[in-house]
Amino acid sequence: MPIRREYPARSVDAADIAAGRIDAHYRKILARLLSAHALAEKLTALGYQRALETVQNPALREVLDKNYREEKTHARIVYRALEEIGITEQQADRSMISAAKSPSFEAPMYFAQRASGEMDVLMASLALDATGSIMIGVNYGESSYAPHARAAEVILEDEAGHEVFANEQLGDAVQRFGVKKVSAALREWLPRAVNFFGPPGTGFTYDCIRYGLKARDNAELRELYLATLGARCEQLGIAMPELTRDYPHAVA
Repeated sequence: MPIRREYPARSVDAADIAAGRIDAHYRKILARLLSAHALAEKLTALGYQRALETVQNPALREVLDKNYREEKTHARIVYRALEEIGITEQQADRSMISAAKSPSFEAPMYFAQRASGEMDVLMASLALDATGSIMIGVNYGESSYAPHARAAEVILEDEAGHEVFANEQLGDAVQRFGVKKVSAALREWLPRAVNFFGPPGTGFTYDCIRYGLKARDNAELRELYLATLGARCEQLGIAMPELTRDYPHAVA
């Protein structure tokens, strides 16, 4: 049975929370969701900053710099939404210390701290920008929390360009490096990408859907991503790695 949504799209604002017109648990769930979103945007920005230092291909520098600046802006937008409900950037990041060590954050953490070279940048784009477009487009655009829905509009417009970059670069990588090298990189990065959606069927996700902060469970988003990426890989002659069934996913 579908979960009944308690708050319609864009029906809640910061003033409603401050005035106590909204369930206090709503604020707690919202804070956790926004904190995770903000940290993911920040780590992705750091990854693109790192890419500007490690990628030697001058033809990519302009788009890498553009993505870096946009991701920084996205992070600021979400942190600003947190500030409106009384949570600073430092408090939000501290609340994510444990979560950042989980498989859900392996992709952005690796991109920010360890990724090196053009192939890692390409795979990180597939793992973060393409997944981010699905999360934001499906889940946050009609959020019951109006500031998050408005932020999603801004971010989604930019993320569409990032996703195009990732798809174009995937084809270029096959031509430059060959199917074998690209397939090996995909085997390394695909588990990180699908784990980025998070575990399915959790109490937190249930509350997010009930409060109208999300629209779908993580498992549905993961399957949508795999179907989209699988179609692109088929066009390029790349075999999609088979993954283990349960979260955290690994190559089978």
